[in-house]
Amino acid sequence: MANERRSVLQRALRILDTCRGAEGGLCLSELSRRSGVPLTTTHRIVAELHEWGALERDGSGDYRIGLWLWEVAALAPRSMGLQRIALPFMQDLFETTHRGVHLAVREKDQVVFVERFVSPETASERPRVGGRYAMHATAVGLVLLAYAPPELQEEVIGGPLVSYTSRTYSSERELRQVLAEVRRSGYAVSDRQISTVYTSVAAPIFGPGDTAVAALSLIVPHTESHGPSLPHLVQATARGISRALGATLRRSRPEMPSDMRKGR
Repeated sequence: MANERRSVLQRALRILDTCRGAEGGLCLSELSRRSGVPLTTTHRIVAELHEWGALERDGSGDYRIGLWLWEVAALAPRSMGLQRIALPFMQDLFETTHRGVHLAVREKDQVVFVERFVSPETASERPRVGGRYAMHATAVGLVLLAYAPPELQEEVIGGPLVSYTSRTYSSERELRQVLAEVRRSGYAVSDRQISTVYTSVAAPIFGPGDTAVAALSLIVPHTESHGPSLPHLVQATARGISRALGATLRRSRPEMPSDMRKGR
């Protein structure tokens, strides 16, 4: 009986994960095909998820992630307190620059965006709130990777390093050099590595114990000229959030791990 319940739960999670990864709504047959769950089982599980509000049905009959699931996820302690504290700082940065401001956290070997401010004239569909991205190709990812445990750094650096554009960091040697520079400067730049249109600048946010808990980024069109003022603005905002979270910021950047100094 326990195995049967676990199997149903696993199938429900596969269906939810399939909806999460879809650009729009999905019909039952498409949900079944993409998730690998039999159609009759998909029909039963989707009906229950819809009743709970975990899935919503649009006018065409397709299903997508429901508001109830988002409300539950918003209660996660790691994002709830962070978002509440970061929002005023993010709004100040947005009103100063009128450019996209994003907040992200690390989840295993990926980054998850948990909040953003975007202007209507420069709004981009990505990164969307809840979206996951590779660490080596985004500015927030590079920051969080540079401050991550050495074993995770080695796992990501060891690849495979997927290329999204011709500018994505795709070699182990190049990525090591970039991470060393992030630790030295305290910020990262992703120049058209995910999109050929935008450049992003990110800085780490520290919590109690001066542990990097999140990253803040500013996204601008790559055609705009920008100098050191953007990194300074992002760093100043990230430091404000860090202090509000209880970081002491006794040091501006961590020591480089010994295995990274050796270039292992």
